Amino acid sequence: MTAHSRALMLRFKVGDLRDYNLELTLKPSFVSSLYASAGEGSWSKQAGLYAGLVTVRQVDEVVEASVACEVGEGASNALVHELGLWDEEPSHRVSRLRGVFKEQIGALTELFPGVRLSIAPHDFNCIFIAVALSKRTRYEVFVRKWIKKLWDRWRCDPAIIAGTKPEDLKCVGTSYQLADLVRTLRDYVKLGVDARKADVESLRRRLMLCWGVGPKVADATLLFTTRSPWIVPCDTHLQRVSRRLGWIEEARMPSKALCLSLSCDECTSRIGPCLKVEVEERFRGFGGWVQTLTYLFGSAICTSSSPKCFRCHEVLRDYCREKSRVRARSRPF
Repeated sequence: MTAHSRALMLRFKVGDLRDYNLELTLKPSFVSSLYASAGEGSWSKQAGLYAGLVTVRQVDEVVEASVACEVGEGASNALVHELGLWDEEPSHRVSRLRGVFKEQIGALTELFPGVRLSIAPHDFNCIFIAVALSKRTRYEVFVRKWIKKLWDRWRCDPAIIAGTKPEDLKCVGTSYQLADLVRTLRDYVKLGVDARKADVESLRRRLMLCWGVGPKVADATLLFTTRSPWIVPCDTHLQRVSRRLGWIEEARMPSKALCLSLSCDECTSRIGPCLKVEVEERFRGFGGWVQTLTYLFGSAICTSSSPKCFRCHEVLRDYCREKSRVRARSRPF
């Protein structure tokens, strides 16, 4: 990596596309809500720290970051996290797995090579707002647009947004998710949530004390703002892929009420493991990275209806527990 006192370009050597892919690293991360496509594989930052000052792109084994401000350790550190370059190489993780899991995760990394975890610890408020807004809506269409407008108007400041009135939000949008956000942020501000002053487990609990924040929102916020690749946000893609590949026969989704009243150990011993615990135990230390792979796989290929089995990896097709049923309704023609 090279840097200059007055910023022009940072260059990071990252290895081949099996080890790192900028597009596949940013796309499934909520950090992508802070960026916009700048054409030809480039992304420009539109919200958060260094908004309007950073453009990134990958050229073979090099990631280039153009920064229109003085480059110091702060900017370099922020970009290392946002680009996912802090994270472990996918091949190293696959090498630590055994048996079926090694075959299946290896196949997923062939379908989606170079996926790492892009995080933004320095933009915690922005990421939390993006995750909170993403419930039951189209992320690419709405959330990224809302984040840009919220940043331009209020710098995604929770205290300011929490004090807005319905008419104030009309310049951003009219969806109920925006009204819900205000209610959530009122609790967030009242509780004094501060990512710099709490460990991950305490922060998870504090986030879930906010109205409208359950395990999925809390865990997704933490996965994409802390160096915690073991945190598993449970979504329908993970649930579906886990079942089809035979990782888990049936597992309940995490419950806010149980997560707030019991520790994971207590909950598991009394009620049995939830999906989050099951995945964390099977992929110790990097369940959140595996969840990211299942998100890409589940949204592009192994969809709930009309799955694209003809695009699936042969290893995964062999292990699929629903192949006879899903193939019958997923012809390419």
